[in-house]
Amino acid sequence: MTLEYFKHKYGYEIEGMWMPRVTAITALVSRSFFIGSFASVDWGVAVHSAIEKILKGEKYIADQKIAPSLQAFEKWRKAQGVKITNPTGDIEAKVYDFENGYAGTIDMVAEVQGKRGVVDLKTGNGMRDEYSLQTAAYLNAYNKGVQKKFHADTRWILRIDQYEECKGCLAKKKEKSGKERVLGGNSWCNHQWSHPVGEAEFLELEGQKEDLEAFLAAKEVWEWYHRSFLRKVANYPKNITQKVLI
Repeated sequence: MTLEYFKHKYGYEIEGMWMPRVTAITALVSRSFFIGSFASVDWGVAVHSAIEKILKGEKYIADQKIAPSLQAFEKWRKAQGVKITNPTGDIEAKVYDFENGYAGTIDMVAEVQGKRGVVDLKTGNGMRDEYSLQTAAYLNAYNKGVQKKFHADTRWILRIDQYEECKGCLAKKKEKSGKERVLGGNSWCNHQWSHPVGEAEFLELEGQKEDLEAFLAAKEVWEWYHRSFLRKVANYPKNITQKVLI
């Protein structure tokens, strides 16, 4: 791996500084780093892209395969009274923490039922513990980059998915980009599947301080693992700070 490829794969250049992405760091503790498929990733990218256009009020032509997921998102948005005051700055927002040396992209910063917070959109099969580290890093970096009156107070995970349900045993079949997975029900059942149905799971996360500390600890492990490359990155904040101290 070349140094340039390393920088492109794992980080962002922001204001003349190179910083690793939040998701690159949390991948070290992520079970999804070891499981999953390129097909499901492509499916998730399609859902993310469509939702971004919906929030920005842009025209788009969505694949009918993800229509149930988009319907679930619209239903959630209406039920929660979601408001985004600055679509340009608060959707797919690049944030960074120069002091701790990391950067990331937030799906949206929104007001939900009167509370302002970071919303991270997921399209996997369930909630994962490492999401807490990711959103803690986002919330911290976002608040460092805006005036106090615009600070976000909390963070949420919005999981969007879709499935077909067996009319007999109630098993759920999830199919993303041709990859089929059946959950629950009875294996001996001659499944009769319903039309695809979208679902939205929304969870507020607590323990911001502890989660941020855990993220920064994970970052130290990530830095150790990639130390041979990081030493060569001249515009990495930690390298610059060390030169100034010397």
